[in-house]
Amino acid sequence: MPPPRRPRLSEPDYTPSLRGRGALLGLAVGDALGTHLKARLLPAPAFPQLADGPHRTFKGGGPFELRRGQVGESGQLASCLGVGLRELGTYDADQQLRRYLAWQGHAPGISEYMTEVLTEVAESGLPKATAGRRVWLKGMRRVAHNGSLARTAPLGVFFHDDPQARVQASLADSALTHFDPRCQLACAAFNGSIAHAITAGPQLEKEGLLTAAMSGLTVGSAILGRSAADFVHEVTVATDFLKEDLAAAQQDDPMLYWPDMHMHRKQDHVRVAFRLAYWEVLHAPSFEAGLLDVINRGGDADVNGAVAGALLGAFHGEDAIPSEWRHGVLEAMGHGPGPLGTLYHPRQLLMLAPE
Repeated sequence: MPPPRRPRLSEPDYTPSLRGRGALLGLAVGDALGTHLKARLLPAPAFPQLADGPHRTFKGGGPFELRRGQVGESGQLASCLGVGLRELGTYDADQQLRRYLAWQGHAPGISEYMTEVLTEVAESGLPKATAGRRVWLKGMRRVAHNGSLARTAPLGVFFHDDPQARVQASLADSALTHFDPRCQLACAAFNGSIAHAITAGPQLEKEGLLTAAMSGLTVGSAILGRSAADFVHEVTVATDFLKEDLAAAQQDDPMLYWPDMHMHRKQDHVRVAFRLAYWEVLHAPSFEAGLLDVINRGGDADVNGAVAGALLGAFHGEDAIPSEWRHGVLEAMGHGPGPLGTLYHPRQLLMLAPE
């Protein structure tokens, strides 16, 4: 007999547009909601109990002193990516890297890692598109941060009906800044789930998100394995690690407070954000419940919020995001001039959603 299916804990909206908008707006909301909690080691209940407070509203502040409802690096780079996709009608790595470099001059706050990569892009005489790989090699092939995963959802939405282009773009965009195969493959797997949520129709099941992630991971691993013989071992290890993360996300305890994968001690690790997002979508009864649990656990709260918010939003749909949160991010910064209110504002993201 086949195993019983996990019951759906809520009825997701099946309109493709609302799921696509849910992913994009969920990313922005998660980023903005977690910004003032970034790097804080907050006490929280042991999994599977969900934290539902005390932090429930936008406050701004945090390490980069953002305004209330303003998105940080994750939301700004996702918006930058969305503008590039919309204007070109496709993904072009060289063009997108130029956009990321231009963003640096306007960013109110930028992570140390992105500063290092973009400095390598700007100052090295070597090919700009390989800067991410050079930084990874300088770090002894050990650095696997979460930044590319936090901005990647626009690719899942834009290429929701083109699996091959989606995987290739996911790998390429991550490689620009976060070259480690764990980062690249996490993006490919994650965008598989985003796309599946948009295309699955009214009978979307949570297990389908896992199947789609495994498909993206398998295809991505095959592409990376053929592209460079000098890091095939890392690709194999990364594939196994991400499979472990998807398996852990299905358990009551995702083991995110364990020594080898602790969300406070390895705050910006891509596997923490990846595993936590899938755990929330499989266990939390709603978008709101899942995102409140993420941010109230602290750590890299804004980035974890962006990743989980995108996946939760794709599954539950835009209407499941509390209106206060939706309006808060869309109305932040006003409609005044300047890149932070235009090119790098989450209003840009919603234009990518399918009709």
